[in-house]
Amino acid sequence: MRTFPAIVAFSCILAAPVAAAPVYLNYTNISVSVGAGTSPGDFHNTFDGGATVDKVIDAPSADALEFHNQGTHFWYTANEVGGGLELIFDFGVSYDITTLHFWNYTSDDYSVDQVDFTFYNALDAVIGTQTIFPNEGSAGGIAAQDYLLTSPLNTRSVKAFLTGTNRQVDFQNIGFTAEVSDPSLDPVPLPAGVVLLISGLGALAMRRRG
Repeated sequence: MRTFPAIVAFSCILAAPVAAAPVYLNYTNISVSVGAGTSPGDFHNTFDGGATVDKVIDAPSADALEFHNQGTHFWYTANEVGGGLELIFDFGVSYDITTLHFWNYTSDDYSVDQVDFTFYNALDAVIGTQTIFPNEGSAGGIAAQDYLLTSPLNTRSVKAFLTGTNRQVDFQNIGFTAEVSDPSLDPVPLPAGVVLLISGLGALAMRRRG
């Protein structure tokens, strides 16, 4: 009889939700691509030596140092001032993003001056935006600049538009720290039949009002 409360308490512990651990997001668990919103311009070293755009998310950790060379950095020049590079980060599953890690170039002549972020959910609907103005990168080994992101919960993808005041966009790496979202909070698309039903009810309501 005395063991019953202990068993109940132990059962409650097992039933308690386990907090998600922070995860560093890089090429091992997300993907990146150049977006269609990229302005006309020149990609100086994007695919040199067999490298791909994946090199912008290949930092192994948030505190890793990046060393500037043609195989590691990304260099784009827009044809006109105001033009920029669009990158799309696809997470595959939904995350609650907490921190952006950005490794910028070390000279103002080429470094990124502004990054505009747009956050999307699993239905590809916009759920938030944020803009940062990164500083120049540190000399020698380039350390990440950390920015708290006011990303909404359950972010499935992120669009980043990078610009430089002199048309130059040169940087080393981008990474995110996040926690896996509660999948029960992910938006679920309505079946086509339900959408048609809602549309029909809406049309009927409009007729009655008329």
